[in-house]
Amino acid sequence: MSAAQTILGPILNPRANGTVEFTHDGALSCNEAGEIDYVGSANALPEALASSRPQRRSMGVITPPFLDAHTHLPQHPIRGRFMEGVEGHPPEGRLIAGLNRNVFPAEAKFADINPVDYVADAFRRDTMANGVVGGAAYTTVHAHAPRVARLGHYWFTSLVLMNMNCPSYLRTNEATLERDVESLAPDFGPLGVLSPNRFILTDRFAVSVDTPLRKRAVALAERHGLRMQTHLNEQLREKALVEKVLYPSYDSYTDVYLRDGLLDRDAILAHCIHMSAAELDLVAEKRASIAHCPTSNTLLGSGIMPLDEVASRGIDYAICTDVGASPTVSLLAEMAQFLKVHAGRSSRATPSEALFRTTLAPARILHMDPWIGSFEPRKLLSFIEIDAPTPIPATASADDVIASLLHQPDPVPLRAALDELERAGLEAGPPLALLEHDVRNTAKRLENRVARVTMYGSVVYNRPTPGGSVHA
Repeated sequence: MSAAQTILGPILNPRANGTVEFTHDGALSCNEAGEIDYVGSANALPEALASSRPQRRSMGVITPPFLDAHTHLPQHPIRGRFMEGVEGHPPEGRLIAGLNRNVFPAEAKFADINPVDYVADAFRRDTMANGVVGGAAYTTVHAHAPRVARLGHYWFTSLVLMNMNCPSYLRTNEATLERDVESLAPDFGPLGVLSPNRFILTDRFAVSVDTPLRKRAVALAERHGLRMQTHLNEQLREKALVEKVLYPSYDSYTDVYLRDGLLDRDAILAHCIHMSAAELDLVAEKRASIAHCPTSNTLLGSGIMPLDEVASRGIDYAICTDVGASPTVSLLAEMAQFLKVHAGRSSRATPSEALFRTTLAPARILHMDPWIGSFEPRKLLSFIEIDAPTPIPATASADDVIASLLHQPDPVPLRAALDELERAGLEAGPPLALLEHDVRNTAKRLENRVARVTMYGSVVYNRPTPGGSVHA
């Protein structure tokens, strides 16, 4: 049960216009229902609230909880090991080689119920410890997986579709697809009247799903009021396979999803790196959203998403982890990588933009923003407390504070490798090894920097102390 209370401390509050407001001596107050009824300066806190509610000082900088709009639950045990054992320059490209060698065998384990339960429990604990309370998670083709996983209130959970260019043991059971969707969809109802069902149909990508299955899925999504998600234009060899071999009669990779109807289902499209202007225009026209995964795009040598081209078209995007290509569920680490890969390439890549794209932007994309993503009256009091490495000056800006949370080093030593990554992607070699070393160090530095998580006015996570106890 929540209780009326006031939290005091430095507050970073994302705003609907994409900015972040910083209040050095801030206050957040909620009523007995856990609803915010005051956010602002502690000095301006109404006397009636100051005198009638217990107060607590935060353990760090207060921000909304993080939301990860693109992650893979069954890959959590192999996070950071997507490319393990893949040597040299595989002819099919790094993405498909990693899927075949490491990812598909990991996903096959979800054929049994016990591994789903075990992995989901570890995933829930890991994400919560890093302040990630929801998002959109891929599961597998197994119909029991979404239900057994039970990820939580703010998670979209999926059923993955695949019926070609994948192992036989990971093909969709097309004979039971309608029945499976009809059974699962009611278990993941909407958060409210204006939000969609939290069961999301997942087209793995055009390499592994043919047009007839995709069109069946679109029809099912329309019948049950479901969204869809997929991957798009992650690597150049993947793009060539789709456009030149698998779907030569379509105008582009994006046109596959357009003509088959997926873009009409409020789609979340992961990566979108190697996009033509016409493809970006289609995404904008259909009001689809992009899951931008800078760490994954770096470690797999995929490339760098054209941030300015995306933003200039008004395409909404969120910064996401894409675990297991990423070694960590930490969105602080993902924010740091976002700033590195776009440094010198886009003036939009600011610390405030990074925080906005891991909090309010994914809340908006997932239609959860009436409840979470920023601090406003009548929203539920949900927040995280992040370690502040140094005392925060009263004159600090939001960008200053966020940059201090990330301990952001100078990206100049990485610039040549990132330039090469942007041009055509990277294969195995010194530039990729340099970037991988930096990414893994960043993950170690920024993991578990969240001291406490509060949801609906109640503490749901306290970081254990070195002796094994938890903070009071």
